[in-house]
Amino acid sequence: MSSQAARVDIWRPRGLDQVELHRGTDVTLEYPRHWHDTFYISVVTRGTSRLDVRGASVTTTTHTLGIVPSGEVHANQKTDCTFRCLFIAPDLLRSAIEQFLERSIPAPEFRSGAIADAQAACRFLESHRVLENPSSELERDTLLFGFLQQFVSRHGNAAVAAPKEGAEDSAVLRAKRFLVERYADPVSLGELARLTGLSPFHLNRSFARKVGMPPHAYQLQLRLKRAKGFLGAGRSATEAACMTGFFDQSHFTHHFKRSERMTPAQYQRYRKNLQDNRSHTTYFGCS
Repeated sequence: MSSQAARVDIWRPRGLDQVELHRGTDVTLEYPRHWHDTFYISVVTRGTSRLDVRGASVTTTTHTLGIVPSGEVHANQKTDCTFRCLFIAPDLLRSAIEQFLERSIPAPEFRSGAIADAQAACRFLESHRVLENPSSELERDTLLFGFLQQFVSRHGNAAVAAPKEGAEDSAVLRAKRFLVERYADPVSLGELARLTGLSPFHLNRSFARKVGMPPHAYQLQLRLKRAKGFLGAGRSATEAACMTGFFDQSHFTHHFKRSERMTPAQYQRYRKNLQDNRSHTTYFGCS
């Protein structure tokens, strides 16, 4: 690696043992010819990464996805490269798409190299970042399997069409009621799908179209709304986080700041000032 600041972080998302995520920063390293028993997807956000595969050499950019199917012999050279990549077992890739759509599909096949698709690259990065610390199983499943479904349908050999839209009002209403009742529970997209009788993909698409946001975002808003009530009643941030289903206080504080533009402690001061008829300063710029 090129400097002491260079690093590669590796982790597995909760509940997904056959998925491995890497996040590299300022990496200069040459990987000799090798192969994986997993499917590999990578996007570069800075620097350069070159794939040597099937007698060709391709350079991936910020708007391309580097693809290497399982068993494909390749080499990889990175120079001052910041990147994110995902390794997923081929069987899990196929079964995940089949479970998402609730129908069988042929085994997805891909050509090694670089795929120019800025939208898919952007969606991959969004999913990858969220998978560092997802707010819920709903968010994890929606972003990861949603990306994989779109990726397979656009770039795999198998046609993976979206189901036709129909009268899903009752299914969406049932899902909303369930989330309201179980807002603090670790609900999965598959559980919601079984409840409504739709496939996970169909439910997620219909829910977002009719409600204005996908199920995981709706659940997050429910949790934050309940947390504000607990904070206003004098509960600590730790207690509010635990009572509303967040993994820990830091996770809760991150989402609270993004939503309310203030920390839980600042929110409690704001509520107290209102009760005491005092003025309050709103804190902007929280990240």
